[in-house]
Formats: sequence, structure tokens, C-alpha cells
Amino acid sequence: MTLTSPQALSTRIIGLSISIVLPQDSDPIDPWSHAHQCIHPEWGAKGPYFEVYALRNNQPYASQQWRSDGISEITYEAEEKSITFGMGAFYTVALFQDAHLNLPYQAWELHPTGVDEGLFTVTAAFATIQIQIKDNQCMLSAVVVEEEEVLSQMTGKWMRPFALRVASKRAGVNICPAEYSPKYVPVPGKAALAEVKAYEQMALLAAAFAHSKWNGEAGPEQVVFKASEHLTVGSAKDNNWSLYMFNGEKVQNLKLTETSEAFTEELEEESEFHSTLYHMLKASASNEAMDKVERAGFLFIDSVYQLLLATRVLAYS
Repeated sequence: MTLTSPQALSTRIIGLSISIVLPQDSDPIDPWSHAHQCIHPEWGAKGPYFEVYALRNNQPYASQQWRSDGISEITYEAEEKSITFGMGAFYTVALFQDAHLNLPYQAWELHPTGVDEGLFTVTAAFATIQIQIKDNQCMLSAVVVEEEEVLSQMTGKWMRPFALRVASKRAGVNICPAEYSPKYVPVPGKAALAEVKAYEQMALLAAAFAHSKWNGEAGPEQVVFKASEHLTVGSAKDNNWSLYMFNGEKVQNLKLTETSEAFTEELEEESEFHSTLYHMLKASASNEAMDKVERAGFLFIDSVYQLLLATRVLAYS
């Protein structure tokens, strides 16, 4: 297909309709001879959360860079998931998405669904991501944006945690902060001792864990999260959660609840502090719950730990 004046190109790239309008005096072009690159625009489906850039083909290769000048009249239709823009000439086009679009997280939850099986749910700024875990494999089971499931080409495929992380990032599902992320995401830092040890001990236990709004109020040396004994399929009920505070060397059961008016470190009545989360929960857990902990396989434990460490939910929520 070759376009002639007036130049107009309409195409679809991964769920987004793109129309490019060129000037009347442009030379005829074969649009399919030019590469179109896109960092998954479905994640901009809630609004203009991506920017349009062009690579000037008439520049020497060494000086080529993505530029936004020469691109005008950008319009985005959310319902139709379409974007239209004008260009001074036809260049290679790319849509760039903010790498930290979905950070910080709004909430997260981890709970077992069977022996050596679990479900990890992350509620990000513009999407809810569900990851199933089984032994040493993970699967992106659902990605929901505005009550609509997207990325069907990625869901339902089992792979190792690291492979899932790479594949998800390529598709625009970036929920794994990088070393430089604190410079771009306004979250209070957490001490590595408390954060990493918390992930290790969460992975060891076949219990349910979830986000607490008080985590940000606890200061950099401590993390606060919800935990519950979990013996059934599905999310734990609201009245079954307890709040715990951990600094890497000591864990305490707080009297605080998610509906409390202010943060306090007051302890639950008749509770004791322990050196590890394992011993804290063991003191109040049922025999059936502890049996599940003892039967958990090391491959499953390692997969859970890798996901928690990659997403860093205690530092970015």
C-alpha cells in the first residue's frame, strides 16, 4: 500500500488505533517499509499517559535520537482507544510510557490457594495484576484496567519468576522497581534489614499477608503489614487480619487496626514480641496451619520470595 496526498495513515498497534496525518505536499510513501515501535499503549488507555516521539530518518545514524518536535495536534479518544497526531513528514514512530506509571502501589495481597500454590495480587495506580504461583513457576493470570481484562496474549503462561518479570516489563506491566526508582517515585524508604527479612519470612509461611496503610507511618526502620492464618481458598476476611510491625530483629503484634484514627505502636494485649515472624505466628496458629508451613516446598518458598523482592511491596506501597 502506498499513500498519496493528502497523506493519512491509520493502523492498530497492540489494541490502540493510531492515525497519522501528513502534510499535503509529502512524497508518496510505503508505510509498511517503516518500523513502528510501541511500549504497550493499552496502559495509556485511561488517558494520555504516553508521549509520541519520532526518529528522524534523514539524520546521520550516530546522531539519531527520539524527538517530539514536528509532532502536533495530538488527540486521544479514550473510549475508542485511538490517538491521532500530525507530522511534518513520515518518520519511524514510537510511543513512550513512563516506566513508573503504576508506582506506588495502592494495595497488595498474598495468600495460599493450595499446597505450594498461592495468589499474589498487586493493585497499582492504573491496573490490578494477579500472579498465580505454583512450585517454581509463576503465571500472569489477570491484568485488569477499568474492569476490563487486557494483555490476553500474556496471561495463562507458566514461567519462572525472572522470566515473568522480563516478559511483563516488555508488555508494559512494569511493577518491579529499579535501583534508581526512588528518584522518581515519592515513597518513604525502608531499611534493607527490615524489608528483605520480612520478605524471607513471609515466603516461609503459608499464611496470608497484605498491605497496611500504616506502613508509611512506621518510619524507615520498620515495616507494618497485615497477616492472617489462612486455610481456605480466597482472600482473608477483614476481621481476621492482625497488624504486625517488624524491624528485622523483632516483630510485634500491634493493637492498631486499619480503621484506627492515628498510628500508634501500642501492642495487642497479652502479646509478646518475637525475633522472627515465624515464631510470632506459631504462638497463635492452629496445628493445621503449622502443618501447611512444614509441608511447603523450597521451590515454592523461593518463588514467593523472588516475587516479593522484585516488586518490593513494603517499600512502594
